[in-house]
Amino acid sequence: MSLTELSNYVRRAIPFVVLFGLVFLIIFYSFKLFFIYMDANKVQTLNINPTFGKIDYPKLTEATASAGFNFILDTVEGAPIVATSTANVYFQPDSPTRFGYREKILLIAKSLGFNTDQTSYKLNAREATFDDGSRKLIINIGNFNFTYASDIKTNTFVTGSISLPDTDIQNKAIDFLKLVGRYPDELAQGTTNVIYLKYDSVSGNFVNVERLLDASAVEVDFYRPSVNDIQMATPKFFNSQNYVIMNFKSDGTPNVIKSQIAFFEKSNEQFGIYPLKTGEQAWNQLKAGGGMVVAGREGVKDVTIKKMGLYYLDSDIYQTYLEPIYVFIGNNDFVAFVPAVSDDYINLQ
Repeated sequence: MSLTELSNYVRRAIPFVVLFGLVFLIIFYSFKLFFIYMDANKVQTLNINPTFGKIDYPKLTEATASAGFNFILDTVEGAPIVATSTANVYFQPDSPTRFGYREKILLIAKSLGFNTDQTSYKLNAREATFDDGSRKLIINIGNFNFTYASDIKTNTFVTGSISLPDTDIQNKAIDFLKLVGRYPDELAQGTTNVIYLKYDSVSGNFVNVERLLDASAVEVDFYRPSVNDIQMATPKFFNSQNYVIMNFKSDGTPNVIKSQIAFFEKSNEQFGIYPLKTGEQAWNQLKAGGGMVVAGREGVKDVTIKKMGLYYLDSDIYQTYLEPIYVFIGNNDFVAFVPAVSDDYINLQ
């Protein structure tokens, strides 16, 4: 066969090769689109194991309903987030009254400077209270959570007296919790945050300040670590219920003014896998008045939500389960919570 004849055959074959390629591509992408369609319309089977049946509605000491608010969503995503379809719910066993609790609470009181020979405690249910007139200490005799407060007016607050680095301040707060014997391992594995405070004589309380030079006291907040890459949300969100507030003497010795540990152990072995609401469902529940508002400015009812996310609620009061919630963060320091577990698996209020 001559080159001329071969060239003629090739030229005649090109249209058939191109046609065959087009037919192949059409068939290939038709099958691909078919499988994409089938996958998109396939009923998703959730891998759930609701071990505890219906769980309790999240408990908060202070919250108001989101009814009466006007919400606009203005997040980076531009729509409610698409969260995971399931999440673990952990059992938090209640701590019974412990044998030998009296020695323990007396030791805590002594470490805080109480003269336990002169100041006896009063027991009400599971709470032991020491009160010497200028200081008050309440201890749970089961888990040894405590709340301590001294009379602020008896303390001297000097603006600009806080000169230690944040790391040293955090270490002194940790040393205090270790001294009273209530520094849970989970808090030790979590994060801390230092907040600068200034005493306001008009209100008789502390207010936040941005600059170290303006501070006369500090608050160290302790947070639990994330669980399965889901962060923790505390009842007031911007602060923790586990904290130490203190100022310092001229030699750097800390003077603890207020402190609280409200921490409840979770069982890593006892958990269930529960289905979650979608972000869209949680958003609709917030707008319908089913959210729990935990922070905001008085009188402000028009709220633009700038961020939303899935968190675990680390409550300051005992509840049976550590469970997930949706958190909505808006302008004017607005924060609201919506239970994340599907309504079919939660005891509604």
